[in-house]
Amino acid sequence: MKRGLLPRVPALLLFAAVCAGGCSSSQMGRIDRNRAIYETWPLEVKQAVLDGRVEPGMDQDMVRVAWGEPSEVSISPAGDEIWIYAKGGDPGGYYPGSRGGMMGGGIGGTGTAIGVSTGRGGTVVGTSSSVGIGIGGGSGGIGIGGSGIGMGTGGIGGPIMTRPVAPDIREVVFRNGAVVRADKP
Repeated sequence: MKRGLLPRVPALLLFAAVCAGGCSSSQMGRIDRNRAIYETWPLEVKQAVLDGRVEPGMDQDMVRVAWGEPSEVSISPAGDEIWIYAKGGDPGGYYPGSRGGMMGGGIGGTGTAIGVSTGRGGTVVGTSSSVGIGIGGGSGGIGIGGSGIGMGTGGIGGPIMTRPVAPDIREVVFRNGAVVRADKP
């Protein structure tokens, strides 16, 4: 009998089932991990948690299942407990890859090089005039100013500056253990 795909089908089905089970959202994972307590909540609260909403009157367990653990917890001067959820953001700044990092090939010993540089801000394609390093041809071997395909470093300017991106910050304010205010997701 020819061994083909048929003996592998059970293994492939098992792999697909494991992937499908592991591909659930973190929201559903939190609900599943807290199923016993989740099932005791009123239907409106269950739906809000399932939708990822935090509503006034919810307790801390409900908020943890809806949004997860907070990034930071603080106490206001009035004694309210504030849960802060911060996600994403980028402080911005310089990234290398433009000056001195641009490699390119040019025809001849001295000529225009075409370079591609990649970095945090994306991909930059540019040209620069540079003295090439000849590979082969002319004087043979690797030499400055030799004829053939040249490689050199150049640049299209200084480093590229990226703009800062503010993190997404949400707050939940608890008073006496219940939500009194929550930012929208």
